[in-house]
Amino acid sequence: MSFLVTSCNSFFEKLDGLSYNISRDRLIQNIEKPFNGIVVDTFSYRKNLRATDIVLNSGDTIFPTNDQVMKVIQIGDSIYKKESDNYIYISSRKNDEIKKLWYLKIPQEYRDDERFPKGWKTNWMESTVDH
Repeated sequence: MSFLVTSCNSFFEKLDGLSYNISRDRLIQNIEKPFNGIVVDTFSYRKNLRATDIVLNSGDTIFPTNDQVMKVIQIGDSIYKKESDNYIYISSRKNDEIKKLWYLKIPQEYRDDERFPKGWKTNWMESTVDH
């Protein structure tokens, strides 16, 4: 019986580690990837919930984890993100105002991870969840 419990615990630890690695790597890839376009739609994959995703005329769909982005963004606005940056810039279609907002939450455990890019360790601190 204890072998089974130990085996199950080991399996779930490996599964947690794999999930952590995939999430960290996906976050890094999303920060590295630039985008630029005009907002043509917003939506949520969950029925009857506020919009969580943005569709650009370039065909990209983006999912910012900063709630402020979804409160500010409107169809017709221009939005861009530079390569390897965690800020997005929203240019309102109604006026010349450009808003700069952080894009993705960065858990402190990712910042502390040796595999997280060293040059980013102290960047975008306002987007870190556990500080």
